[in-house]
Amino acid sequence: MTWKTPLAGAVALGLVVAGWPSLRPQPVETHGRITTSVLFNREISQIFQKKCFQCHTENNVSMSLTTYKDARPWAVAIKEEILEKKMPPWSAVAGYGHFSNDVSLTAREVSLITSWADGGAPSGVLLADEDKPAVIVPSLSGWEHGPPDAVIAVAAGEKIAAGSGDRVARVEVATGLKQAAWLKSLQLNFTDRRVVRYAAVYESGTGQWLGTWTPTHPVASLPADAAIQLPPGGKVVVEIGYRGTDEDVVGAGELGWYFFPARPALTASALAVAAAPVSVPAGKTRERVRSELAVKTATRAAALWPSLGAGATSVEVTAIRPDGVVEPLLWLKDYRADWPSSYVFKEPVSLPAGTRLVVTTYYDNTGSSALRAQPSVSVTAVPSRPVASPAP
Repeated sequence: MTWKTPLAGAVALGLVVAGWPSLRPQPVETHGRITTSVLFNREISQIFQKKCFQCHTENNVSMSLTTYKDARPWAVAIKEEILEKKMPPWSAVAGYGHFSNDVSLTAREVSLITSWADGGAPSGVLLADEDKPAVIVPSLSGWEHGPPDAVIAVAAGEKIAAGSGDRVARVEVATGLKQAAWLKSLQLNFTDRRVVRYAAVYESGTGQWLGTWTPTHPVASLPADAAIQLPPGGKVVVEIGYRGTDEDVVGAGELGWYFFPARPALTASALAVAAAPVSVPAGKTRERVRSELAVKTATRAAALWPSLGAGATSVEVTAIRPDGVVEPLLWLKDYRADWPSSYVFKEPVSLPAGTRLVVTTYYDNTGSSALRAQPSVSVTAVPSRPVASPAP
């Protein structure tokens, strides 16, 4: 059985980038000169465990880095991708928002990996142990928050055919809810993680964004005491980004719901900052598309989900408060359409009534025909204080 080596664009999410053919595993010199004290089984394996194993394990979306024999041939390529800031594919610029799901490497981690790669990439273990993991390798299956309150099958009919390229599928499934429920978190599990880059879940009737799954952030949760109400008999749309493959693979999965037993103190909603469709001419670069939304009631932004489409190169999300204070919420300097992410604030950001949310997106069209651009940013909004509910 053959399998296309799935190199995703970061240590945390793989090594697929434009110009991939220049990145190849390097031959290992048995007696190469060692000039560093940084060892794989000590510093490097711990970094990989923390920032890489979400994707870089056996039967995962990217090549395994769990053992020295797995990782050693990629040492130079890993260093190059890190220094070029292509891995991990976390596009948020530091200082423009503070996020709990930040998967970027620290300066110390970059320094250690660079020293290891430049210094001969030593293992630090006996030769006989170089094919054994130096740290605990997490399981790819199971529910991180325990058994869900409800589970529904998704994408049961999706097949990724041999020789196919990357694609995005949108499937609609019934929630199966007999009565209204208060959603506090969700998780997706896929039959074969080798072919899934991301998945986003929307309420079918309203288009409200409910949460996003990525290999590094599999559970989408709301702030404590906040939930989204799901109606009985409703449906959800699951958008799934699939990887190409050299063999036939099943793209199915399961969606697990976690509910509050009763209505919580805060009811979350979604604000959509969306632009009207714009046609970007062929060959046009730095085409700016701007959209704006006025916040009508005081709220707090808990998470952002940019959905920008092909050709997007960067996006800025800014809050302009009624007193004129400008607060940058997010800046994706080098947007990665192939590895999108949600951005979950460490602490929800206060947005007083009258705040203007401004989204500025830039597009490059390198194709030979016009490109349709319609960027949007979904904002999970939580009330500033509990709102009394009417008597039943």
